[in-house]
Amino acid sequence: MDFLEEFSSCNSPPMFKQFFRKFSNQLRLQNQIVLLLLLSTIIPVSIVGFYGISSSTTTLSEVAKQQLEVESAKEAKNISAFLDGVSDDVLFLSKIPPIQGIIKAKAGGGVDSQGNSNNAWVEQLQATFSAMMGQKPHYMQLRYIDEQGNELTRVDSDGTNIKVIPKAELQNKADRPYFTDTMKLPVGSIYVSPVNLNQERGQIERPFKPVIRYATPVIDVSGQNRGIAIANVFANEFIKPFKEDNQQAEKKSKYRGKENYLVNQEGYYISHPNPKKEWGFEFRNNEKLDKDYSQELAKQILSSEKGFIDKGGYLFSYHKVDPSPNQPEFLVAINKVPKNSVFASIDSFKTVAILIILASLAVVLPLGIYRARQLVNLIKQLVHGISTSSQQTFSTIEEQERVAHQQAASVNETTTTMDELKASCRQSSEQAKAAAVAAQQALALADKGTQAVGETLEGMFTLENKVGAIAEQIVHLSEQASQIGSISQIVSDLANQTNMLALNSSVEAVRAGEYGKGFAVVANEIRRLSDQSQKSAEKINLLVFNIQKAINSTVMVTEEGTKTVKTGVQIAQNTDQAFVGVSKAVKHMAFNNQQISLNLKQQLDAIQQVVEAMNNINKGAKEAAIGIGQTRSGTEQLNKAARTLRQMV
Repeated sequence: MDFLEEFSSCNSPPMFKQFFRKFSNQLRLQNQIVLLLLLSTIIPVSIVGFYGISSSTTTLSEVAKQQLEVESAKEAKNISAFLDGVSDDVLFLSKIPPIQGIIKAKAGGGVDSQGNSNNAWVEQLQATFSAMMGQKPHYMQLRYIDEQGNELTRVDSDGTNIKVIPKAELQNKADRPYFTDTMKLPVGSIYVSPVNLNQERGQIERPFKPVIRYATPVIDVSGQNRGIAIANVFANEFIKPFKEDNQQAEKKSKYRGKENYLVNQEGYYISHPNPKKEWGFEFRNNEKLDKDYSQELAKQILSSEKGFIDKGGYLFSYHKVDPSPNQPEFLVAINKVPKNSVFASIDSFKTVAILIILASLAVVLPLGIYRARQLVNLIKQLVHGISTSSQQTFSTIEEQERVAHQQAASVNETTTTMDELKASCRQSSEQAKAAAVAAQQALALADKGTQAVGETLEGMFTLENKVGAIAEQIVHLSEQASQIGSISQIVSDLANQTNMLALNSSVEAVRAGEYGKGFAVVANEIRRLSDQSQKSAEKINLLVFNIQKAINSTVMVTEEGTKTVKTGVQIAQNTDQAFVGVSKAVKHMAFNNQQISLNLKQQLDAIQQVVEAMNNINKGAKEAAIGIGQTRSGTEQLNKAARTLRQMV
């Protein structure tokens, strides 16, 4: 059964079984081998390829997710570290001696309790601010503003040049949100402004100067709020890495099309690869996250601390930066990578896998088809040989079957004849016994005298008739023994012929190879039965010979008995004085009759053996006929299988 038949024999619906059985019957063996070769090539390679693609896709997704999360976390960590440093600096500045000296001098009318003037403390504070800005150029402004919002000290920097603003140019900032909000904070708290563009006199400076402001309340020794210390910080210090990453993404990142964003708490872009999308809140436009992407995605990013999103054709990783958890302002660092960039290697793998499959088919299929045709041709030759051999074997078996039936019929006829011979021998034995009894009676009567002579003479006539009957029975027995010998010779000839046929069948079975093994076993069984038949025939011949010999002896004895009876009759008729001779003749006759009875008993035993042997031969002939019938059936099945195989190939 080929693979399609095996598939159709499984637990599938009857309709599919019928379809596949019909399909497999329509396909020749060569086409089935080619189809099997095609499926055995494509299916394993496809399974391995799809499994590899699936595994690679999952792995690359995890790797991309981890890498993007690490990058966004790293960016957020750098921003947080930078802003934490600013927070520490502002807290430090709020507590330095020059600021406390200004507070004391102002309370003392321009001079503190130690005689230091307000101007001296202002100059010292300006020097401190300048020194810090010299060490940390990311500070744009450092200021001290009193509780009325007046700038008492201000130092500006463009990152290179440091400028102390004269007193005449100082301004009042009491209306600014960063001042009013900071004044409400407790000691040690930090106000952090949103990141925006720096303005001077209500106008946005150009080129743009992104700025973030850190402020903290300034407290005197009595715990009264005496203004704020505030630092304006160049936000480009932490925005610049985003722009550089976007500019160098094609060179530095292994993902093509990777983009970094920095957005504020409202989703407006602080940093974007397209500068036109930045600072939308400053220019009153709607360039923000939920415009470029869905509102669900923007909401998820802005409402979570960190996360990873697989949306549409992109992968997003984000991490929040919250410098002041008590205030609504925060930043979010976002990394976006196109999926086709992440899975570019998978696409290459798919292409390579398809090319490998096609190349494998181009190499394997022609060779497989060539070898399949060679195999089919070899099977055709083998089928032709099997068909021829099975046909010849079938003819031989038919002949063997005919001979076996003839042998069985002959054995049955012989058995019937031997049964008749057995009955005849039994009757002869009984008659011999009767003759012996009569002889004894004749001997007794001879002693009684002349009166008994007449009776003896009459008994002698009776004996003569019986001896004649015995002679006739013995002659008939001799003829039947001759017939047994002839039948036994026929059985022997049939056994020899069966033996030769069985030998020929064994030779043909050897030629048939694997398909003839079962037939070889049957042929060997036939030959064994033939050998047994031949041996039984030989035994029958020997028994017939013995019977014939015994019959000849009986004939001779019977002839002598007949002569003796005639002589006894003549003597009985001629003289009464012949009683002595009659007595002797009767005794001699009695002895002969005993000998006849003994011979007949031996014949009966021999005939019984012949009957048993013939029964064995008959049984063997029947078994041989059954075996030949089985062999014939097996040969028919072999011939049918050869025809089916010939149709398949």
